[in-house]
This record gives sequence, C-alpha cells and structure tokens, in this order.
Amino acid sequence: MHFANPAYFFLASLIAFIILLYFFRKQYKTVLNPSNLLWTQVMNEWQASPWLKKLQHNLIFWLQIAALLLLMLALVKPIWQSEGIAGEHLIFIVDSSATMSAVNEGETKFNFAKKDMLEISEKIENQEVTIITAGQRPEVVLNRESAKGPVKRAINSLGLTYEHDNIEEAVKLAVSMSGGKSTAIHIFSDSATKEDIQSFAGKQFIQVHNTGKAIENLALLSFGVARMDQSISAAAVVENQGKEERETIFRVKSEGEVLFEEKVAIKPGAQEIIDIPVLQEHRYYIAEVTADDGYQADNEAAAVLAPAEPPVFAIGDVNPFLLKGLRSIGIESYQLNNDYESMNEGILLFEGEVPDRLPNLPVLLVKKQKTKKITVTEQVKTYQSPLLEYTEFEKTYIQSTSEPFSEDLETVAESGGHPLIQSGFLKGQPAIAINFAIEDSDWPLQPGFPIFLYNSYHWLSQQSGFLGYFQPGEEKWLNMDAPEGKVEVFDVKGNNLGDFNPAKENFKAPFTPGIYQASAGNRIDYFSVILDDREKTPSHSESFVLNKGSIESQEKGIKENETFWLLSGILALAVLWIEWEVYRRGFGR
Repeated sequence: MHFANPAYFFLASLIAFIILLYFFRKQYKTVLNPSNLLWTQVMNEWQASPWLKKLQHNLIFWLQIAALLLLMLALVKPIWQSEGIAGEHLIFIVDSSATMSAVNEGETKFNFAKKDMLEISEKIENQEVTIITAGQRPEVVLNRESAKGPVKRAINSLGLTYEHDNIEEAVKLAVSMSGGKSTAIHIFSDSATKEDIQSFAGKQFIQVHNTGKAIENLALLSFGVARMDQSISAAAVVENQGKEERETIFRVKSEGEVLFEEKVAIKPGAQEIIDIPVLQEHRYYIAEVTADDGYQADNEAAAVLAPAEPPVFAIGDVNPFLLKGLRSIGIESYQLNNDYESMNEGILLFEGEVPDRLPNLPVLLVKKQKTKKITVTEQVKTYQSPLLEYTEFEKTYIQSTSEPFSEDLETVAESGGHPLIQSGFLKGQPAIAINFAIEDSDWPLQPGFPIFLYNSYHWLSQQSGFLGYFQPGEEKWLNMDAPEGKVEVFDVKGNNLGDFNPAKENFKAPFTPGIYQASAGNRIDYFSVILDDREKTPSHSESFVLNKGSIESQEKGIKENETFWLLSGILALAVLWIEWEVYRRGFGR
C-alpha cells in the first residue's frame, strides 16, 4: 500500500488540537443526587478520571474526530496494489474438443478452464477481452469487450463442441487481431505444446493453461457393421492406452436391447479386435466399453446399417451402353417391360418420357426425344457434386439436349443455361436425370462414363434411409426432399434438436457424437456423428509461457485499487451531516 498525497497527514495535528480543546474546555453537567451523603462519592469518581468522564459525555466530539480521520484518509488517498493481468487486450483461446470432457477431480477439464477464465476476468481493469473457440474453424465469440458482465456471460455460455482442436489457426487469428495494443494471449487447453504454437507466435506474449493430467485411457477405436450374404456381422477395435492390463465389458446395443456382450482383457499398449459374427437386423447399433478412466467420449461408437445394395431394373428400351457400363462395374441389371408399377424395392433405370405412375423408388432417368432438341454450342459447365467426382464430364461432346425432366431438380452440369444432368428428389425418392440422349454424345467412349454410373448407383442407394457419417458440427449441403420446406432433426431419445430448410441452407450436424434422425414428412433418415480419430488418444502437456518480456515492464500485472479514498470521503460527509444533526438537536453538549 502507498499514499498518493502523504502531505495531508498534517491533519493529524489538527485532530490532536481538537482533543486538547475538549480537555481544557470548562464544562458543566447537571447531576441529580439523592442526598448529600452520596455527593462525596460522586466527586471522588469524577476526580479519579476527569478526562475520561469528559469524553464519555461528548458525542459531538467523537463525531468530529471520526469526520476528521475519514477526511484525512480520503485526502492522503491510500492505494493498494494487488495482482492484475498484464496487457491492454486479453485474448482467450478456448479448446472445446472432446478430450476437454475428460473428468479430473470430479470435474471436466473444460469446466476447470472456464473457472480459470472467470478468475482472470475478475482481475481485468479497463482492459479489452476477446474470446476465440479453437474448433476446426476458429470462431470469435466475443470481440474487444471491456465490461466484466458481458465477459462473464460469454464465458459461462461456452460449451463443448467435440471437434478436434485447431489451435494453430486460432493462434494465427489471435495474432492478427492483436493490433497495436499490448496484447496477452491466453490459451486454455489440455495438450497444447510449444511446438504447436511457437512458429506462429512471433514475438507475441502467450500463456498456455493446460488443465488436467494424463489418464489411463481405454478407447473404442472403431466399430462397424456390414451385411454378409443373408446375415449381419460387426467388428470393433479396443485399445488400452494405459500402463496396466485392463479388463472391460464390450457390448453392442440397439434401441435399449443388448445384442452382444463379451468380457475382454487387454494388455497395456495393445489393441484387441472383437468379431461379432451375427447380429439381429436393426437400423443402427451402439457399441460401448465399460471403463472408469475419466474419459467417456471414446468409450462409445455408433454405426448405421446401410441399406442392402439394391438391384437395378431397366424399364423398356434402354441404351445398351448403360447396361454394359453397369455390368463393367459389377452391377447387374434386370430387364422389365410393363410389370413395374407394383415394385417396392430396387433402383429404376428408365429411358424416354416419364410414365405417370412411376413407382416410389430411386430412379435414373435418361431423356430420349426425337423432336424439340436443343443444339449444344457452348462449353459444358459442371458444379460440385458427388455424381461427377473423377468423371471429367466437361470434356464430353454433346450434340443436342432436351428440356429438363423437372425444374425441381438441381443442375449439376449444364451448357448455355440448359441443364444436362440434374439430381434431387421426386416423390420423396432420390432421382438423377440425364436430359440428353446417350447416342447424341460421345460419353460412353469417355473413361468417366462408368465412373458416373458407379457414383450414381451409390448415391441413389445411399440416399434412401441413411445420410452418412458426420464429424461434430460438420456443415454441408444435403440434397433432400422436404415436402413442408423443413427437415427436423431428432436424437436417439426422440428429443427435437431443431430444423433446417435443405433448399435454402446447409445442414450442420450436432456436436455430440451419436445416432440422429432427420425427418421430412413421412421419410426418416438416420445419420451418425462420430468422434475424430485424433480425439481417441488424449494427451497432456504442462503449462508454459512464450515471450515473457514482450509486454512492457510497467505492465507487470499490478492493479491499483483506488476505491478506498472515495469511500472514506463519502463516509466523512455522512459523519459531518450526523454531527450537524446532533448539534442542531442539542445532544451531546
């Protein structure tokens, strides 16, 4: 503690002067005595301690002394120096990956990190705070906020995203935001290392707060199910990343029912492959290992049973190049004439005009029109689509095209504004439309032709009932048919997590790993959010500081508390007001 104006201590002499005035001031006090016999006793007591008796009966005196003391303290301005946080601009980089969900001393690493951030935010004084989450795409949650309230609310609102951390990009972003002010970057993680950061830090002050400790982890590295002939089998890999042999129970469940269970012993540093030869057919399966290792995120994995590879049915006259192309990639097709309206499985291959009563099945439509053809004169232009991967379709020569099958389908290849290939949904089922006759092009001679058929077959078969696997928070466009304009997303317990419009916005997967449903009208598709493999090997690093001397010496993190002098001044005024009231009312005189 130090005093800004020590010269005002001279007021202490004024206090002593007032005390002396009270001691030597002649005072009279009315004393009621019941008899002369007691008067001698009262005088003896008074003369024994005359100064104390005088002070005991002077309330105004005590109020004046208190006012002078408080006024003196306010004028000398005492200042306490307490620990603060260095830097005019503080940037918090927060690791919200799955490993931060590991429990240490009864609480997750992520909660410990939030407590550290709240503790630092309590010490800020006229400093700006920026918060960045270090996901796959670093995101600025709070930008240059100086008020403690919004900073604390932003910290409390943070949650785990289970994405693999991208500390490097987050540090680059933080350095670019540092500006001309002295900036201190604080990283809250569990495994950030100097090697990860040093090359991007430059001369920037960075303090890394790594929470938690190393854990004896047991991880379910992989789990998958597949159809084998007429049965369903599965396999899993469990790894013991600890230093001691572990025993665990491995089980497979679906909709609350245990389908398989086995006790497994795994040596330290070893992997165990578990084969499940036969499983009952379900839409999805959840595998788990029972391990009290403090990190549960990698103890569970989910798999969705993809639909069986459907047969292809060619309806009517179909160009033989299409049938040969399918055969070249190992897909047999079956020729049908008119008996197709009652079909309830398979993929339809249809060339010509679309019949009115087309079955509600995935379909590949090929336009074949002898009249009203449109000559193709411009370069073929393609758009990003899984149908055209590795096909080099833009090199295809097309003589003429026709009007598209449907305006509701999305164009993936066009020429001069005329759609050549489209994809999307018809009657709620996946559909691909080729708007030109195969014989009006050299496409069958191109090496990308069978690749297109392969991509189309798998796209049509996988779009029915299974949307695929996603990383936590992964965002992508989904080609889905939504009759009511929205697709609702549910977790495996049936909780509604929200909705999106596939025609207007990308789909963003939930952050928590597990099985989910996407519901659009009467159609329900499953998808799975899986943990990044790098999050299945948790590690721990010690905390450290980079570039300690980069912040000026006057910013050593010392915070001056100047509130006491203001409080003393306010109290002095209050005591003076009370003293005046006492004097006015005649008390204490």
